[in-house]
Amino acid sequence: MLILPVQEVVVLETPKTGSLALRAMLGPYTVPQSDKAPRHIGHDAFRRKFAPDLVMGLGRLPRTVAVVRAPLERMQSWYRYRRRPQLKGLPASTHGVSFDEFMLAYLEGTHPDMANVGRQDRFVGWDGGHARVDHLFDYAQLALLERFFSGLTGDILTLPEKNKTPKKVNADYALSPEVLARFEAENNEELAMYRAVAAAGHLMRPGVGAKLSSSAH
Repeated sequence: MLILPVQEVVVLETPKTGSLALRAMLGPYTVPQSDKAPRHIGHDAFRRKFAPDLVMGLGRLPRTVAVVRAPLERMQSWYRYRRRPQLKGLPASTHGVSFDEFMLAYLEGTHPDMANVGRQDRFVGWDGGHARVDHLFDYAQLALLERFFSGLTGDILTLPEKNKTPKKVNADYALSPEVLARFEAENNEELAMYRAVAAAGHLMRPGVGAKLSSSAH
């Protein structure tokens, strides 16, 4: 979670969506509390645990921002990330595990260390039509996110490359039609959420004020 007090914005860091790069880009504008807060806290937990104190400090509830990613691509990223040499032999490792097996472990709730992946629709509070997060950005269109924060800060901002899985880590993403169909059926809300964000590039919650939305164009 990143707190930008001057801009009155909180960034909720969705796992596997470039959050370390976002931290590096926004570091000059955040407060020290950002380093002490849980990194990957979702919207509902943010509202319960942190929003009341921020309202007292800022005088109003800050707007929330998050990035979301194509769900299957995000699963591939988790699978490859957990194939890093330093994880070999550990419960979280995907060494010796096919992508099909990894996906089944995720769907069936087995091997919790290896297949521990949260759903993005729950992270952003998606209700089937809208998110509770004020501003959602597509990971595939991050130029819109850079433009948004450039407008808020008055500086030209670009995202650096951070926490990329080394290129030497190979992964085969072959997936059986049956497992893919099951993933799409059981994660239909997450997929619907991502399609809405991808279509907009920058999806704003209804009722969000013009103060922030105008800077994104």
